[in-house]
Amino acid sequence: MSFNGFSREDLVGLPHELFTQVLPQISQPAELKVLLHLFYRLSRQRGTPRRLSWDELVADKTLQRSLRVVSKVRAYAEVLAEGLQLGVERRTLLHLLAPDAGRSVNWYLINTPANRAWVEQAALAQAALAPNLPATDERPGVVALYEQNIGIVTPLILEDLREAEERYPAAWIAEAMHEAVRANARSWRYVAKVLERWAVNGRQDAPDRAGRPIDVEKYTSGPYSGLFRRGSDTSDL
Repeated sequence: MSFNGFSREDLVGLPHELFTQVLPQISQPAELKVLLHLFYRLSRQRGTPRRLSWDELVADKTLQRSLRVVSKVRAYAEVLAEGLQLGVERRTLLHLLAPDAGRSVNWYLINTPANRAWVEQAALAQAALAPNLPATDERPGVVALYEQNIGIVTPLILEDLREAEERYPAAWIAEAMHEAVRANARSWRYVAKVLERWAVNGRQDAPDRAGRPIDVEKYTSGPYSGLFRRGSDTSDL
């Protein structure tokens, strides 16, 4: 398909930070294509805040053609979710999961001061209306928690969630996700950092150091490993 040139009458405005700060860091084509497409779609919206839902993006035929070039073997929705997640983690995009007509809607916005204020106000309003977490044995599954609080579960995210379930208590994972919501940092990378920090340093609400996990590898490997033994090894005593 040949290209006949750009129309000077229909240009899309882009912020200078995109070229000076963001583009030099982007290495994944899905992230770049999704970000540019959001600028294009949102530039044609009226009213505030300008935002697009996951359903609107999934149904976007132009974006489908664009992302099909990224991978012809992966599903379009998977590549789209990857591009959006990378944008949210880089904080070029904002994500808000909000109730609408009895269902949850994933909204995506360009990260601007006005949009940040709107997302924060909406998140605070939701938090004020949200009931307290149920007892541990009644908590929703990790996948459901992620979809309710963070966003779309891609195959890669699903693998990370399953690994986290094996490493951390379910209550920790749920509370780390709520910590990400409170910090307006809705990404698995942020949740994982919180869990890792708790595992190494202990929870701030632990009553004493006995409530903190012990890093066995710290004492059984490295330059001082000879001073420690696993279990009841007393062979040289």
